[in-house]
Parts: sequence; C-alpha cells; structure tokens
Amino acid sequence: MSFLALHGFTQRGSMWGEVAALVPGEWAAPDLPGHGGRPPCSWDEAVAWVGGLLGGAARPLCLAGYSMGGRLALAAALAHPGRVDRLALVSASAGIADPVERERRRAEDAALAGHIEDIGVGAFVDEWLARPLFAGLEVRSPGWRMADRSARMGSTPAGLAGALRLLGQGAQPYLGDRLGGLPMPVLLVAGTGDPRYAALAGEMAAGIPHATVVLVPGAGHAVGTRTTVA
Repeated sequence: MSFLALHGFTQRGSMWGEVAALVPGEWAAPDLPGHGGRPPCSWDEAVAWVGGLLGGAARPLCLAGYSMGGRLALAAALAHPGRVDRLALVSASAGIADPVERERRRAEDAALAGHIEDIGVGAFVDEWLARPLFAGLEVRSPGWRMADRSARMGSTPAGLAGALRLLGQGAQPYLGDRLGGLPMPVLLVAGTGDPRYAALAGEMAAGIPHATVVLVPGAGHAVGTRTTVA
C-alpha cells in the first residue's frame, strides 16, 4: 500500500513521520501550499495539485489528511475518485454549509492572516499552539514539542497568511452535499476531547456509502495526543 498524506495548518509534511513508522508502506507527505518553501495558491489550484500527486502515485493508494489537509484530501478524492483506493480523514470537515457563516469565517481567516503578517511566524505559532484545541500536545515530551515548533517555524508569514486566506474554511466550497460520490472505503477519525469534530465525523459518515468512524477516547484535535493524562 502506498500513502499520500496531507498535514494541517502551520505543520509540515514531516508531521506524518510517527504514523509512517507504525504503518508499513510507501509514504509521501509533501508540504502543503503556503507551508515550508511552497507558495500559497487558490483552493482549486491546491486540489488540482493534489490530483497530480495522486496520478503519479503507486497503487493501491490510501489518501490521508489531517485538519486542513483532510479538507483538501476530501476535495481531491471527490475530484479523482478513481485514483484513491482508501481515504482517511482525521479531525476534518466537509466545509461550512451556510453561506453567511462561511463568509463570516472568511473574514475571520483574513483578519488572522493579517495578524500573522504583523507578528511573524514565531509569535503566531506560539499563540496557535496555546489554543485549547491543541491542549493535548502538552503531554508530549519537551524534546518532541521543540522539534514540532521548529518544523512549524520553517514557513514564512506570507506563506501561512496566504494558506489561511486561500485554503481556510471560509475559502473552501461546501462539500457535504457531494459525499455520496465517494466510492472508496472512508475512515473518519476524531478525538472525544474535540466534540465539534467528533460530531462532524458522524455527520459526514451519514452521507458516505462506505464510512467507518473511529473516536479516540480522550484525544483532542491533534488525535495522536490526549487532552488528559491517564
């Protein structure tokens, strides 16, 4: 099995290293547009870019995505269903259905993008990781958290701001009414400590012909960690 894995906002493709070490196969985990040295691009361009990667990948192929990467993976699988044998979405959504709410989110993303440009990557990454959404990361070792922060620091303010403006949930078309067009088995993963995305996983599964939902006990948005220590 080969894997194409897409990371979340502010991360790098290297975030999939721990997963790749646990799951045998041929892994490709590129930096998303706006991350690392890759310039930002529009939503449609990003989906086409993922489609090109799918076309060059070995088969059988599992497409996986986390958060922002999960939304892109979903869109690419809908655009190229014949190129994806399995789809795995972690802490992901199909976008925002209500146009008014989507426009509100677009304005929020634009404001946050401007904030990134004002304060720089280092200060923003610290603010971003301090959000309750990522509280589970505090249980990781200091060395792991230092390496994680260092990887996120490899992007530029312009890149992250562009990714937020162009690939954020406000910029994404709503995909929830197209989920029936996914013929492949789809795994939807979320943490019970992230109730919003746990609920979204169930809602998405209801529209997908071959869906399995896995809720990880105690895990937050970063599903590899727990919001509480046992």
